[in-house]
Amino acid sequence: MKKKIFNKLLSFSNQYNFYKKNYNNLNNQNKKLKKRNFNLQLENIKLKKELGMDNKRNILNKLKNGEFSDLTVSIKSPNPKGSHAWGDYFYAKSLKKSFEKLGFNVFIHEREDWYHKDDEIVIVLRGLTEYNVDYNSVNVMWNISHPEDVELEEYEQYDFVFIASDKYARQIRKSVNTNVEPLLQCCDLDIFYPKENDNLKRNEVLFVGSTRKVYRKIIKDVLKTDHEVSIYGLGWESFIDEKYLKDEFIPNEMLNQYYSSCKILLNDHWDDMKEKGFLSNRLFDALACGAFIISDNMQEVDNIFEGNIVTYEDSADLDEKITYYLSHEEERINKALKGREIVIKNHTFDNRVEKIIESLTNMENGIF
Repeated sequence: MKKKIFNKLLSFSNQYNFYKKNYNNLNNQNKKLKKRNFNLQLENIKLKKELGMDNKRNILNKLKNGEFSDLTVSIKSPNPKGSHAWGDYFYAKSLKKSFEKLGFNVFIHEREDWYHKDDEIVIVLRGLTEYNVDYNSVNVMWNISHPEDVELEEYEQYDFVFIASDKYARQIRKSVNTNVEPLLQCCDLDIFYPKENDNLKRNEVLFVGSTRKVYRKIIKDVLKTDHEVSIYGLGWESFIDEKYLKDEFIPNEMLNQYYSSCKILLNDHWDDMKEKGFLSNRLFDALACGAFIISDNMQEVDNIFEGNIVTYEDSADLDEKITYYLSHEEERINKALKGREIVIKNHTFDNRVEKIIESLTNMENGIF
């Protein structure tokens, strides 16, 4: 009996080793095929880029010579046509305004109206949807969210890629041939500035954001405490007691009043954004309004804002920090003011447009 069992075990072991070896061989073949396919796509992209090279050079020569009024900038916003409550659309409007200050002719194209043959400088705000580039244009991607949805081949199609994360930009730069630089999100100071509204209730602890069908950790954590919490956003009815939910939406032009009027604003990041070092644009907007912020723990938050945004680890830590800063108003206000100074100096749309122009006129790869 033991011999039979031993032989069966030996047989199973041999079969396992056989299948494992063949699986590894197939896996290696798949990797080789994937690499070969990637290289073929690169060659195809390179040829297409070369076909539009003369046109790109003409556009970039105008840019180098400061002939901004002779150039069009087409901003591709990922929002569906007419969906003007999307944050991406407001982002596109602010970017448009900063380019127009310098004399550029600027258009915002919503998703269903993306493609135009006469586009010159194209800036794609890469969120949920991929854009099919026209190689006769100077194509720029600004990857501001959902980095997990962008393949290396997609980055390669662009003449320049900006990524809203220092960490992830460094990673992608090592893997592609095109130009890649970090370009963090930013703030429109014409919209986000301190403006308290006496008619608004001064929220002790405020959170603004939808669920996206997820019970966000920061809300779980804060509702374990005894603090007074006000939540604005879509989809919370199935997760929290309705006493915390104040409204589903705050108009963009009124956000600064809510940020300015609260004592503590809560902020968090989606897991993929946090892992890859993408800072929430709420941080920039709220600081510009003079808000004091407590956010989930993320090294980039401390680095960029020089410790003026408080971060927390778990519910007990959040409870402790809310309690502390509610009772230390001067310290709370001081951090908010220092954070605002950092945003005003370094993180406006005007700053970002200046960087885009500088980078395009000094491209290392692909055109000049």
